[in-house]
Amino acid sequence: MAYKKLFDKAVYETVNKENKALLSDYELELKSNGKSVKTIYQYTSDIRAFFCWLALEQDNKYILDLKKRTFRQFFLGMGDNGTSSARVNRFQSSIRNLLAFAEQDDDEYEYDINAMRAIKGLTKESVREIVFLTDDEVTLLIDDLMSKEMYQQALYVSLSYDSSGRRNEIFQVLKTDFVTANQTNIVTGKRGKKFRLLYFNRTREIAKTYLATRDDDIESLWVLKDGDGVRPATYESLYNWTVSFRKNLKELTGNDIMINPHSFRHSSLENYGEGTHHTLKELGKKELPLNVLKVIAHHSDISTTQSYLKNHDEDILQEAFGISL
Repeated sequence: MAYKKLFDKAVYETVNKENKALLSDYELELKSNGKSVKTIYQYTSDIRAFFCWLALEQDNKYILDLKKRTFRQFFLGMGDNGTSSARVNRFQSSIRNLLAFAEQDDDEYEYDINAMRAIKGLTKESVREIVFLTDDEVTLLIDDLMSKEMYQQALYVSLSYDSSGRRNEIFQVLKTDFVTANQTNIVTGKRGKKFRLLYFNRTREIAKTYLATRDDDIESLWVLKDGDGVRPATYESLYNWTVSFRKNLKELTGNDIMINPHSFRHSSLENYGEGTHHTLKELGKKELPLNVLKVIAHHSDISTTQSYLKNHDEDILQEAFGISL
């Protein structure tokens, strides 16, 4: 394949759907971080070209399944075909940043080791900061959305916060029997795990209000307006809603709180562990121990659950020694 013109529109139509989905998620992240249209194009055009190469030369493999030798083969091929060092370096940077995004986005992608790390000249990207919301901030947001009759978005926040569910799991929830139960239909999580998501009174009450506005036969809990009717929401819709909530929180708190869809999951587990989650208050329960949080999060290893929570080392030292750090 000619390396000087890797991208081919017809070939790209055949590219692995998982690769396209990852790139779509990455583009949403770039947009939410305020990158310009031109910058996003520059970041993603090389990736699309690489995906075309994978489709033609590597059996259309999923990029997260590749080993470092495949990347090296690609870059050596570029050099052997007269591609400039500057362009090779640009491709390396673009692909590295995509993989770094997948590595950091551990709620959605099973990607623990970035294969590009082993390629000479590449440095590790800084890990995206986890943004936590207090229980009061979550309640403020939900109340604000309800007052604006944005019932569906309020339900998305409430269900995410009650269940500690990942965005992909929340996206799979159906409306059938939702208002009469306290758990969802079976959803599929990471590594193919199947389970139901828990939710409680506030989420049920919001759902009653929201579903009273629905007269369609769409099974999904999430829909978008389409002319005079509705159609199922896309996976990206939930991301876009979350980014839009930053404006609500700014108006409500006066602070720039740069939440992302993982913020509800992390905040839920943190607040359950601290005993501040509204559900615990309603039920008269105290804080939940780490082993219970592990079950709620559907983690295989308790150390993973621990990594989702805030680091309270300074709080422990302050309490132990009676000093301010």
